[in-house]
This record gives sequence, C-alpha cells and structure tokens, in this order.
Amino acid sequence: MSTYVQPVAPTEGRLGHLTPEQTEKLQQFWVRLYDIFDGKTQFDQTAPSSFKGQNRDDDTPATPAPEKKSGWFGRGKAAEAPKEKAAEVAAPAPRFTGADIQKAFWKLTMMDHPDLIILKFIRARKWNLDDAMKMFLNALKWRIVERVDELIELSDSELDEKYPKFIEQMRIGKGYLRGADPLGRPMSVVNTRLHHKNDQPPETIHRFTLYTMECGRLVLGDNAETVIVIFDLSNFGLDNMDWGFVRLFVQCFESYYPETLGVCVVHRAPFVFWGLWKLIQPLLDPVVASKFVFTRNNAELHKVIPRERLPITHYEGLDDWKYEYVPGTPGENAPMKDVAKKEELVAERHALETKFESVTREWIKNINGKNSSERDEVAKSLREQYTRLTPYVRAKNLYQRLGVAHDGQVTWTYNVKA
Repeated sequence: MSTYVQPVAPTEGRLGHLTPEQTEKLQQFWVRLYDIFDGKTQFDQTAPSSFKGQNRDDDTPATPAPEKKSGWFGRGKAAEAPKEKAAEVAAPAPRFTGADIQKAFWKLTMMDHPDLIILKFIRARKWNLDDAMKMFLNALKWRIVERVDELIELSDSELDEKYPKFIEQMRIGKGYLRGADPLGRPMSVVNTRLHHKNDQPPETIHRFTLYTMECGRLVLGDNAETVIVIFDLSNFGLDNMDWGFVRLFVQCFESYYPETLGVCVVHRAPFVFWGLWKLIQPLLDPVVASKFVFTRNNAELHKVIPRERLPITHYEGLDDWKYEYVPGTPGENAPMKDVAKKEELVAERHALETKFESVTREWIKNINGKNSSERDEVAKSLREQYTRLTPYVRAKNLYQRLGVAHDGQVTWTYNVKA
C-alpha cells in the first residue's frame, strides 16, 4: 500500500502559467480549430465507433483495443453479427459540420475560459496537437450524440419523467457532491452498496452519471480544475458490480473530461473487489490508473481528505452534516419561460463569443508565444455573463438549491464540532 502525499496546486501547462513554447502550441491549436469551424480543413464527420450504437445494458468487462489512444473502454460489447447484417439494422451514423462543432464547443465552455478547456485536451495528449485535436473533436461529437445539454436544461422532475427512477438515485444518496479538499477540488461520493444494476433502467444510471459529471463542473472552486471521487466500497458485494457504469466512468475521465480526475479514492475495498480490480486495472489508461488511491480505513482516508471536510455520520469526520435530497419547488425555473429576456441574454452571449473569436483570430496571425490580455478580459466577461444567463438556460439542480453554487460562486459550509 503506497503512502499518499498531499499535492500542491499544479501550474505546469495551466492557464496563466504557460511557457512561450506552450503558448505557441495553444495558438497553433486555435489555428487548426478555426480551419475546422470555417470548413477549410476536412475532418472525420462521423461519430466514433466507441460511442455510437452501443448497448448500455452490456454487463461484461470491456476488451482492450490497443490501437486506440482515447481509452480502453467501449460503451458496450462489439456486435458479433457479420458486418453486412449489422449494416441492415444500424441507424445512419450522425454526421457533423464545422458549424456543429463550433456550436458544441461554446456549449461546452459555459463559465470557463475557452483556453482552459482546450489545454486539458492538449495536456492529456502530451502536447501532440494531432492527437489532441482528434480527442477534442471526438469529445465534442460525443456531447452532441449524448445530448449532454438536456441534462443541464431539464429539471429534476422532467429528467425523472424521461428516465424512470432518476430522482431515486439522488433521493437515496447513491452519488452526490459534498465539500472540497484544501485545493478547492470538489468531492464526489459514490455509495456502491446502494447500487443494484436491475433496480433502474441502464439508461437512467447512464444519464445520472453524466448529470453528476456536469454538476461537478458547476462546483469547481477558484483555480481548481479537477475533482476527487470517493468510491465507498463499504459492504460492497458482487451484486453491486455494474460493468456498464465502470466503462462509462473510466471513458469519461479518459476521453471526454480529460485532466478532470484529481484523485479516485477506493475506500474500504473488501476481498471480493480485488478479483474485479485485476480485470479493471490492465484496461485503464496509465495516467488515469495513477490517480487511484486505496484507503483501508478511515484513518487512511483522513490522510487524503481532512477530517473537517468529512461528515461525522461517515468516515469519522468532524463535519456535522448528513446528505439529504432537496426536491425542486414550483416556479424555481420560471426564468426559463421568460422568452424575451432569455433571447436578450443569449444574443449578448453570442456577441461575446464572436468578440472572443475575433480577438483570437487576430492573436493567431502571429504565432509568437505571447499571451493576449485582451482575450483574457473577454473571457472574464463571458464568465460574468454566463452567471446572468444561467437561470434562463439552465434548470436549477440540487447544489444550486443548497446554495453551494450561486451567482458564479462556490461555497461549501462545514459544521465542524469542537
């Protein structure tokens, strides 16, 4: 069992800490991206086979595919039928234009500096721009195919109506976000003992997982780019295992939300888990695998996360807090029905996006490795404007109701008992 060392906030290759050479790489990436937006560069316009037409209900370990760099996990087991037969029943593969990619990019950006998003993909591919661009385009196409936007735009009750037992996942506390470590990284707790694969449709747990990923983005602290995931394996048994969830979890952090996993704590893993781990570990990308930390008891967990940030009810923490789902209230999403105001703010947003792109196009005319303060100022305006836009385009979630995420600020309150 390796000793966990508390990290310091990383700066290498991060926004505000780029070397001239790294800034040049960033400029070159933007050149390529605009060539795609403008239709000047051809790209694979179809959805990658790793996520189109897959079976969410497959419950077998994935088979490694060494030739792919984006990650080992597929979304399901490959069809065994002959290609000719599969072609007869397969739905037409979606195709994407440069304009589709551009729209998906700005949908992804939300409150973040656009460079922050792009740098995650560049770092994930070790500053190889060809690999980074392929990864980035696949992630944007994936977000379109997955309809990630609906997880932001629909209320809890609407999601529950569309995906049966969606609210039930939150009500029982199967997975939730609570607190942050000293680096501001929000903590996502997964109570595996509460999960039984057949208790809800596979699509529901799939959507709930992505919903939690998007909520995690909303509660990232200042200067924090990563999250901590705690897999609580207390009382875990084979009936709690769900290979579909494992595949989705790993592929999200490997391919679609890269450089977002700070630490994955596997807490109190029972004997039965280690046989499963022997199947999981070889399939992990080495970078993701390096983020796993195993804690056998609460004392070891306290070395990773301060007791003051952990609840008294679990983990022998000092925070007098207990998880409770707070349902939505009538009228909480009334601003989304104010069409006139929404259109006004969306137009304002698009104007800022256009301004950022204009300044960026000017910036990349001279690949000189110098930062543009003008771009940074527009990015600040985009963040501020998204705070005002949010009530009109984003349904309230649990963490907004609890006051954790409010007006662009993230506030966790700890009730530490003396």
